[in-house]
Amino acid sequence: MILMVDDLELLLEQATEAALKAGKFIAGFDRTQLQVNHKAGGTSLSAQVVTQVDLDSQKLIFEVLEPGIEKYDLALLGEENASENDVSGHARFRKSHFWCIDPLDGTLPFIEGSDGFAVSIALVAQSGWPVLGVIYNPATGDLYQALNPLNAPEKRLVLKNGELWLGKENNCIFTLFVDRSFQSDPRYPVCIEQLEALVHQQGLDGMQVVNTCGAVMNAIGVMENAPACYFKLPKPCKGGGSLWDFSATAAIAQACGAVSATDVFGASLDLNRRDSNFMNHKGAIYSSGVNHQAVLQLAQECDQ
Repeated sequence: MILMVDDLELLLEQATEAALKAGKFIAGFDRTQLQVNHKAGGTSLSAQVVTQVDLDSQKLIFEVLEPGIEKYDLALLGEENASENDVSGHARFRKSHFWCIDPLDGTLPFIEGSDGFAVSIALVAQSGWPVLGVIYNPATGDLYQALNPLNAPEKRLVLKNGELWLGKENNCIFTLFVDRSFQSDPRYPVCIEQLEALVHQQGLDGMQVVNTCGAVMNAIGVMENAPACYFKLPKPCKGGGSLWDFSATAAIAQACGAVSATDVFGASLDLNRRDSNFMNHKGAIYSSGVNHQAVLQLAQECDQ
């Protein structure tokens, strides 16, 4: 089905309603009552932890999106009902578009009481192009919305809390956003050393590392704190984030134009991967306020 801009605007409204509803539920949950479970997933703890909050949040989102799913014949990929078994048989490869949902990205920060978590909802075309994205941070109340039609670039827009937004660039310090698991990766010290050299070349005052957020808020952090970047290097085992970790922020990055979001080799993120729900095969790099090609070269050298 071909979705016109008017259709996308309606679906953006539904995604926003869903994100706000789920976010209100998450914000009101008593974290002292959390029951933490584990699921089959990637190699990192963050990929394996799930709470009842994740499951209930996803249910709320599905309920709001259901009318649009029926009307436009959309597929649905949510973190808590995704499976690595028979990935190629998923409906997202037969429908023109699919919802890609992370009902609570950053489960570990949520459990620990920080604000590095978010609700993430994206609509992705079968080609892998993210046509819209909604991010809501229940801890701060910040809402990010992006309309990103492939064939109507003049209609692309990004809103933060209802106002036009193009990101923020006002820092003399370079910020590196990483997942905490990356700090135990043998490639991490090399990345730090080379990034420090890049920071020096650009005449910046230094570098700080942030490792307290989930993938969604790491990417948003890059947009909010230029110059900055977020690293996800490829790895042979399953993990490296999932489709739902990157789809909405990729829509925001592409629509605003001030942020680069690619795989480690400079290609568009593979947001409708046929053989897995994970992104470990090519990694992901977000950058702002810095030469993206230089960051890519650095990442490729670190991955040797």
